[in-house]
Amino acid sequence: MPTAIRDIVKSVLEELKRQKIVPTPEEYRRVFCQKAKDYGFNVKDCDRLAVLANKLSQSDREELEGRDIDNVDSLFDFIVSKLREKEEKLLLTQRPVLSEVTLEKLASLMVASLMPSYFDEDFEQDLDSITSKIIKDPNLLDDGDTRDNISELIEQRKYRDRKAISEKAQKLNNLIQSMSTFIENAVEKSGDSNKNLSIILDELNSISYEDMNPEFFDTLKNKMVTINTSMQSEMTDLSKKLLKEKKEVSILREKINALEENLRAAQTESSTDFLTGLLTRRKLDSELKLIEEKYQEDKHSYTLIFIDIDHFKSINDTYGHNAGDVVLSTFGKILSSKVADDGIVARYGGEEFVIVLNNKDLKESLALCDKIKDLITKSKFIYDEIKLKVTFSAGIVERKDFDTLEDSLKQADKFLYTAKVKGRNQILY
Repeated sequence: MPTAIRDIVKSVLEELKRQKIVPTPEEYRRVFCQKAKDYGFNVKDCDRLAVLANKLSQSDREELEGRDIDNVDSLFDFIVSKLREKEEKLLLTQRPVLSEVTLEKLASLMVASLMPSYFDEDFEQDLDSITSKIIKDPNLLDDGDTRDNISELIEQRKYRDRKAISEKAQKLNNLIQSMSTFIENAVEKSGDSNKNLSIILDELNSISYEDMNPEFFDTLKNKMVTINTSMQSEMTDLSKKLLKEKKEVSILREKINALEENLRAAQTESSTDFLTGLLTRRKLDSELKLIEEKYQEDKHSYTLIFIDIDHFKSINDTYGHNAGDVVLSTFGKILSSKVADDGIVARYGGEEFVIVLNNKDLKESLALCDKIKDLITKSKFIYDEIKLKVTFSAGIVERKDFDTLEDSLKQADKFLYTAKVKGRNQILY
């Protein structure tokens, strides 16, 4: 070892000892470079910090000078922090790019959500003009004018739905009022007829034997003819009025039936998923509320099954969202047929489904789930002459094992998530 190097090393060790610094490699290197500089000894490795720093941008070098950075590790920490700052800025400025399939789905959902609950020809024309363009080119969803038009249509839809509901409510009120008027008239006419008959009866009762003479009989005859004519006229008028009112009642009945049918259709639309025919999530929530209330009363437990179709996104990306719709529709029909009267089935969202089984324990629910899995495996999911392989993951819980319904739902969802993380195509409980 050259003398200069030995002297530098010796002075470095003395300096570390004097300052009571633990001689870590980094501290040793720092003091060594200082001493080498004092001795006028040029160590290339000691200049590495300056060489690396010169590769930074002007603004970064200026910021570096204000920092206490005297070793390469500190420089690397500085560089990493700057890279993270730039990455965060990049993430903030860049917008996520949606796939074409995702845009098509969003466009379809948007169009479906804009459809009014009741037919409105004027609104349908306005809606067609924009939805036809969006379906042809889903990228228009990113256009500012298109978004403004959609916002305006949403407000129009809400206004027209409220107006339609208000008008139907008014029609129902008018029907009720008409029925009430009809009943009042019928009662009034019945009262008038009874009053006239009472007058006739009183006149007949007022006849005495002393009055029976030829003149009396002529008078009686005339009265009887008058009474008969009056009754005949009354009966004719009453028949005409009853016939007219019968027609009015028939018309009212037809209107009531039509209104009831409209209300049933609107109710069905809000509670049934249009693609699978299963319950919607909103309807499931209301049904679960009733089931839970019953459980709190009689303590007859029930089970919850969360199901998710495996690799559904891959099916959509590979074959298109129409293929995905075929899978969802067929999958929903299989669930509905296997559950039947044992419970309810709902589409919870996307490719996720929920089954509620009444008066079933975990063992029975697992057995049913296994049967469904076997049927799904054997079923033919065919789209455009291509057979699609479909599997699912599931999580099962029994209500009595948890303090609240919310805890039950959370645990079923956790089981489902774990099943997917562990490789999918399995049931956890």
